[in-house]
Amino acid sequence: MKFNLSLLLFAISLITFSQETKPSEDIINSEEVSFALVERVPIYKGCNEDMDNKGLKECFNDKINSHIAENFNIKVAEKLNLPDETMVKISVFFKISTTGKIVDIKARAPYPELEAEAIRTINLVPELKPGFIDGKPVKVPYYLPITFKVDNPKPSKNDKFPVFRSCDETLSYEALKECTTNKIKDYIKVSINYELADKLFPLDKSTQFLVSFTINKKGKAEQITAKAHKKEMAAEAINVLKRMPKFKSPGYKNGKPVDTKMQILMTIFF
Repeated sequence: MKFNLSLLLFAISLITFSQETKPSEDIINSEEVSFALVERVPIYKGCNEDMDNKGLKECFNDKINSHIAENFNIKVAEKLNLPDETMVKISVFFKISTTGKIVDIKARAPYPELEAEAIRTINLVPELKPGFIDGKPVKVPYYLPITFKVDNPKPSKNDKFPVFRSCDETLSYEALKECTTNKIKDYIKVSINYELADKLFPLDKSTQFLVSFTINKKGKAEQITAKAHKKEMAAEAINVLKRMPKFKSPGYKNGKPVDTKMQILMTIFF
């Protein structure tokens, strides 16, 4: 599995402030000052301290990008067996303390494994020089989105996609994937509660919801989640998938059964 890793630093890109800009009294008296407004930004190890704020921001940007690229263990994502072409975003939040330490690290991602890996990676950032306002060190909050796209390699001859009951097991991997996906969509369409949908969306004729689940090594759907415009619709989608019959066969990789993650965007009309 290959990933195109793209790192974006929200606090740095597209924002330029002059060192001569004088901060307001409210900012000076605040316990925290944003990266965009701090008079002297935190300095990453290896950056030239003689640079102005703009240069230090750019250096910080380059250094933390390089740090993530070198230290983020992409194998954690590979083990999740994510669907091809999936765009994954990990939102990381942390603060640079008045002593230059990284503290209060938090991460949000579709999977807890990715959150844990992002936090582990940020914990490896070397101690920084803190940000300053009016000659005094201040705590600086920071937001770092990490995004990557899943690009799965072609399956081998011994790989097989999970087989829905009415699909032909002799089909190729891609043909089985298409058949199984279409059969699951058909199952959802005939099983969903259309009266509930009509009640929840009285002014609409259709609605969409995204379902994510795993076909385990025994061919049963588990770890089912759903996103919809109404929580009741999401709950209904989850209940429908919980009732989905066991698959004829689970997915196989190198001749051995594996958990297979699936994600389907459904549109229903009522």
